[in-house]
Amino acid sequence: MFCPASAWPAVHRSLTRDVPQPLEIAVETPDVLEGYVRRIQAAFSELRARTEAAKLDALIIIGDDQTEVFSSACIPQIAVYLGQKVSGTTSISWLGEKHEDNHITFHNHPSLAREIVTHLLRSGFDPAFMEEIQPLGRPSAGIGHAFSRIAKVLHLDDLGLPTIPLFLNGYHAPMPSGARCLALGLALRALFEDRPERIGIYASGGLSHCPMGPRAGWIDTPLDRWILERLERGESRELANLFNFESDTLHSGTGEIRSWITAAGAFDSVKATILDYIPAHHAVTGLGFAYWEPEARYELTHVG
Repeated sequence: MFCPASAWPAVHRSLTRDVPQPLEIAVETPDVLEGYVRRIQAAFSELRARTEAAKLDALIIIGDDQTEVFSSACIPQIAVYLGQKVSGTTSISWLGEKHEDNHITFHNHPSLAREIVTHLLRSGFDPAFMEEIQPLGRPSAGIGHAFSRIAKVLHLDDLGLPTIPLFLNGYHAPMPSGARCLALGLALRALFEDRPERIGIYASGGLSHCPMGPRAGWIDTPLDRWILERLERGESRELANLFNFESDTLHSGTGEIRSWITAAGAFDSVKATILDYIPAHHAVTGLGFAYWEPEARYELTHVG
């Protein structure tokens, strides 16, 4: 999503390795990939515009961690960062870019982050919290790409919009169920619906994908479309049934759908607007872009 079209074949080779690829890969010619890039840029542009128009006081970014900040020494299911600012790389290692390069620093909202931790504790959750980030998995990378690349593409510092990074385990088993993620979103909604601040929620994660795994390059388009249809219909509670059963598709990167479920929970019963869906085999991911815009005081955007 963050590469020029000319780089997509190299990224695809790195992420799929020796996995036999679906026939659809042949249809994704250079012209098709250029079209994908234009659609992605248009979707991000729309999300940036809506984020700016919402006049938010803070933006919660929900994303997973792929042994960037955390490691096998400690992998929390939910964690909230309470610090003043944070830095992370936007480098893409598949293109030979180094973690030490392309760092972006963005500012946070410590007081609201602490309110979230306190509220979640009172709501039956047990989140970890960090007042500083000392990456264990990839020390030179800083905060994970689920946060840094979103901060860059939304131009958050240009907007002067502080963030609240909320880590949700979507990659390392065991992980939260769909029902637990939905409940997390409902808890966030309950906190902010009676407060004066205008709070946005941005769920960072892909739909079906299995990078470097046994299904790398294969996309479960029916699953992706089913999820997007539930969002479009305001049927967020049906997503609670995901991750309660064993499926080859629901492993690996597809676990990031947990971020989508949490966002949907925060906008329970509100119908989402689907901006685009691209089953991009060269990107090894089902790419989805959507937003919620209720009549309430806050706005949420969600992108894969």
